[in-house]
Amino acid sequence: MHSNIPNSWFRVARSEELSAHGVIPLHYFGKEFVLFRTADGQPHILDAYCPHLGAHLAYGGRIEGQTIRCPYHGWFWDTNGHCANIPYPNKTKPKAKIQTRPVLEVNGLIMMYYHDQGKLPDWEVPQILELNSLEWTALRLVKQWKVRTTLQNYMDNSLDVSHLSNLHSRTFNSAHSHGVQIDGPILTHRMSQKYNLSSLAAGKLVLEDGSVTTIYYGPAYDVSFYWTEGKLKLGLLTIFTGTPIDTEYLDISIFYSVKKVLPFPLSLILNRMLKQDVLETFEQDVNILENKTDINNPVLYKEDGPLLQSRHWASQFYSENSV
Repeated sequence: MHSNIPNSWFRVARSEELSAHGVIPLHYFGKEFVLFRTADGQPHILDAYCPHLGAHLAYGGRIEGQTIRCPYHGWFWDTNGHCANIPYPNKTKPKAKIQTRPVLEVNGLIMMYYHDQGKLPDWEVPQILELNSLEWTALRLVKQWKVRTTLQNYMDNSLDVSHLSNLHSRTFNSAHSHGVQIDGPILTHRMSQKYNLSSLAAGKLVLEDGSVTTIYYGPAYDVSFYWTEGKLKLGLLTIFTGTPIDTEYLDISIFYSVKKVLPFPLSLILNRMLKQDVLETFEQDVNILENKTDINNPVLYKEDGPLLQSRHWASQFYSENSV
C-alpha cells in the first residue's frame, strides 16, 4: 500500500501572493508550513511551529534580513531552520531546528518539494520559454478549486481522451491520442482534436483541426500547448496544478497564457473566450471527480487514451508504506 501523496514538486503559491518580506501560512499534505520571502528576495518554506513554545510563525512572524522572527518570544530562525538568535542576554542559542522544505520559484509560481521520507529532489520544474516571451500574454489564474479527489483520479482525467468529445462536446468534436513519451519524471502526451469553434471558425480563418501537447513534470504540474490550424494559428498555454491539501482534498489551480496573434480589442475578446472555455470545461470535470469511485483494474480501450502507461509512470513518485 502506498501513501496517497506522491513525492514531487507542488504549487503552493503564486509569486505575486508573496510580497517582499511577506509571510504566508500554508496548509498542504495535512501539515502546516510557513512560506516567507527574505531580504534577498528568495522564498523559503519551514514547518510552521516554533520549537520553543509552539507558536505558528506565519501568524505575526516578521522578516528581519535573512531570518524570520517568532511573534511569541522573538526568537530568530534562519532559512536553514536553525535558531539564529534569542533575545535573552548571555544565553547560548539552543540547538533546536525546524524542518526546511525545498522551494523553487519558476514560471510565476512558488513550488515546494514534498517527500514522504524527507529526501531532497533530484529534478526540477523548468522555466517555460514562452512565459518570458513578449509574444505571449502574462500568465494569469483561471481559477482555484478545492476538489474532493486524489491526484491519481485527477491525472487519469487529464489523460482520458474519450471523455473530451463526450463530456466536453461544447469544446471538442473529437480527440485522438498519439501516445506518450516518458523521460524519467517527465511524461509528454500528444493529441490531435477537432475543436468546436463555431463562433471562431467563421470565414475559415481558424480551422477546427488542432493539436495539444501536454508535458507533465511529475503528477502534480503539467503544461499544455493548444494550437489551431488555418490562417490564424491560435495558441493557448495552460498550466494545471494539483496540490493535496490532505488525503481527501486537492487544491487545483489552472493558469493560462495566450499567444498574441490578434490586434488589441480582438485579442481581449479571444482571451476572455479561451479563459471562459478552460473554466467551464474543468467545472464539468470537477462534478465527475467529486462523485466517482476508484476502479483499480478498469476495462480500457485504445480510445480511452494512455491511462495505463500514465499510471505506471506515476507509480515511481509514491513511497511504499507498510500499513
